[in-house]
Amino acid sequence: MKITKNLVHVAAEVQLEAAVTEEVLAAKFAEHDLAGFAAELDIAERTEEHVQMVKLDDLLGFAATSGAAAVTYDVTYFPHADEAEVGRQVKQLARDLEIDEEVIRELCATQIEEYLAEDAKRDVAAPVHSIVEAYVGGTAFAWYGMNDYPRLRHIILAELIAGGKAAARAFVVKASKLQVEHLG
Repeated sequence: MKITKNLVHVAAEVQLEAAVTEEVLAAKFAEHDLAGFAAELDIAERTEEHVQMVKLDDLLGFAATSGAAAVTYDVTYFPHADEAEVGRQVKQLARDLEIDEEVIRELCATQIEEYLAEDAKRDVAAPVHSIVEAYVGGTAFAWYGMNDYPRLRHIILAELIAGGKAAARAFVVKASKLQVEHLG
């Protein structure tokens, strides 16, 4: 039960279950007499406020009880990261933060090396994300499972937040340009 004392948005930590394989999902669907169909489900959409997140068994039981005959699912596997993947992620992060890629690479070189080494230990046969979705009465109900895996974006952001002369200079230059544009 959730009780609130005011009418503001309440942020709560979401406890996600572990991601599972297609075989495990198929067995769960069979337990609840539901058909499962593979689909390309967008992870970002599953975390929006209008999607009701529930535990897998609860979702499947609710869907079956509500008359649904089928659900959709998506299971995602990631290969080991390589330099091309690091380049793609660093480029995206640099664009998002509006700072130079070289600043990120210079400041976070050690973290990038550690990320590659850590990711190389990960079992690529284990899924990183699993999603199951059912529509009942026009509302999306979803289960989202996630297994731990190294996330370069989180590692780099943590290092940039911790600071460094190169990052501070890049942010100061950006802020100065914005100030000049604003005054101009």
